[in-house]
Amino acid sequence: MARASTGRSERSLLGRLYPRAKTDLEIFLLLYIPLIVITITFIVPLLTIIPEAAKADYKGLLGNVYYLELDKYSVNNFVVVNRLPNEIRITINGFDFGVIGNSIFNAAVVTIIAALLGSSLALLIGIYRFRGRKLFSVLAYVPLLIAPFVNAYVVKVVFAPSLSPQGNTLSYIINHLAGPLLGKKLVIAFDKQAGVALAQILMFYPIIYINALAALGAVDATLVEQALNLGARGFKLLRRIVLPLIVPGILAGSTLVFILSLEDVGAPLVFNYDKMISYQVYQFFQSAAAGDRATIAALSLILLIVAAIPLVFIRRYLSLRYYARLARGAPRPFQGIRLGRTGYIVAYLVFLPIIIAAATPQIGVIVLSLSKRWVGPLPDILPAHSILANFHAIVSDPGLRRAITNSLSYLGEAIVFVALLGFMTGYAIARARLPGTSLLDVLASLPLAVPGLVVAFSYFVFFSKYSLYGFFDPFLNPGHVLVLAYIIRKMPFTVRSVFTAVIQTPEELEEAARSLGARRARVIRRIVLPLVWHGIVAGILLSSIYILSEVSVSVTIGALKGGPIANPSTHAAPITYAIAEIFTLPSVTGGTQPQARAAALATLLMVTEIAVIAIASRLARRGQALITL
Repeated sequence: MARASTGRSERSLLGRLYPRAKTDLEIFLLLYIPLIVITITFIVPLLTIIPEAAKADYKGLLGNVYYLELDKYSVNNFVVVNRLPNEIRITINGFDFGVIGNSIFNAAVVTIIAALLGSSLALLIGIYRFRGRKLFSVLAYVPLLIAPFVNAYVVKVVFAPSLSPQGNTLSYIINHLAGPLLGKKLVIAFDKQAGVALAQILMFYPIIYINALAALGAVDATLVEQALNLGARGFKLLRRIVLPLIVPGILAGSTLVFILSLEDVGAPLVFNYDKMISYQVYQFFQSAAAGDRATIAALSLILLIVAAIPLVFIRRYLSLRYYARLARGAPRPFQGIRLGRTGYIVAYLVFLPIIIAAATPQIGVIVLSLSKRWVGPLPDILPAHSILANFHAIVSDPGLRRAITNSLSYLGEAIVFVALLGFMTGYAIARARLPGTSLLDVLASLPLAVPGLVVAFSYFVFFSKYSLYGFFDPFLNPGHVLVLAYIIRKMPFTVRSVFTAVIQTPEELEEAARSLGARRARVIRRIVLPLVWHGIVAGILLSSIYILSEVSVSVTIGALKGGPIANPSTHAAPITYAIAEIFTLPSVTGGTQPQARAAALATLLMVTEIAVIAIASRLARRGQALITL
């Protein structure tokens, strides 16, 4: 009787607050606790950028050609061709619109090319059946393996200008295969903005490929079969039927690529191209945040506004509801069309070289980890007896060991809250019928759409003022700030996985248990969790791997207390910052190249990613684990 009266009092209290809401105290808490937490720990810090940015001199900033230069001279050196007696040297430099212009236009170029490449590859693999299709599919996923900074370095040695007489790796291969036909030595190189764009295209196009492929999986086969019966074939079928159905997936992936390009630090740092907003923010933190804070705040605000523009137009395609629809797939998936002779030629002569080139950075990272150096067209592989010397050097270095320990410690602290808040958020959005549910849906996906560098700077500004008695002081305890950033930024992967698992579980089972007197807490424990545990575990695993490989916050906030080199026993830097710090060390003549040791650390990270993604994909339902990365 006491329990029944307690239940009635709770319902009457909620009934007074929300007369139309058929709910209970548990769902009330499940909804509003995450809503309050995300608002306080994510939205409020972001808002602190605005008053900080208001202090900047925008007239001087936008009037300075270093930051913004929009004239015809910005593309004068887009392509430079030098004709020598025995050599033709083609250097693609790209454009130079200043720091702000470069970031925006570069992101736009990367997004457009990645969208064309990713969606075309998705149509080839998702619509057509041909020999070698599985090979194409596997190679298309390889660039998703995150090897911070080192993968961009491999792109540089393969495609950028080289001091070697033989040129870069690309030119070396071209001249060995087609040199006699050309009659002259041909050197093709990508440098400056073009080099940054190339590295980002190769890294990010699989995100659009995965989204487009997931959207194809949600297309009912009946629609395509009816079009085929009515005579639609080839490009007409793709243009009139298939493409309109998968445009939302392409737009969702393109938005994420645009944001990732804006915030990417690795490619600008590797190509030593400082005229990008991401590089400017990175340098601010490398100087222990001693630079012009107002200017960096203004750049961060510009980054946030530019990233938000596409979000306004396609927000519903980034929502959990759309994500769940993709994960469910179609009632009857399309079995595919046989590829014709022309299709085989296009597939093997156009697409296969492109996806091999895109997989080159990850393959090159492994090769570099087993090498002494790679500065010419080919790497200098270590002798067989010391092939694992770079891995041994990592284990022997106390600073690197501490970086690995730091990352595992941060992961252990963050993942507890990711699991708890992720389940609360995903379940509440799926089941709650209260005001604020739609808002929580938006906030749950928003961290994926806000550049990590903006989050890092906002946390730095906010916790410099409100450190909670030093607990979140970015200079004294950067690790605590990192953990909070990891929770907020990587929780959406768990939320999406939980939401999809819950939404695909019949709600009638919960209603039946509730009608028999079971409280929601007991229903969740006895019915929901046993049915959706696979989705929860898959989401937690994906959040874990993205916490370990997170770059933007790690190389900024993580730099405030020094790194493995300066403070090997006391630094708070995670693995990704350690890779960045090793990477920037100068080479010693005759010694092992620092980039090779950074590659060994990145290889360990990639191996972990492969294992985690494989397990998560098995646990998750069809199409769920890797959608909208």
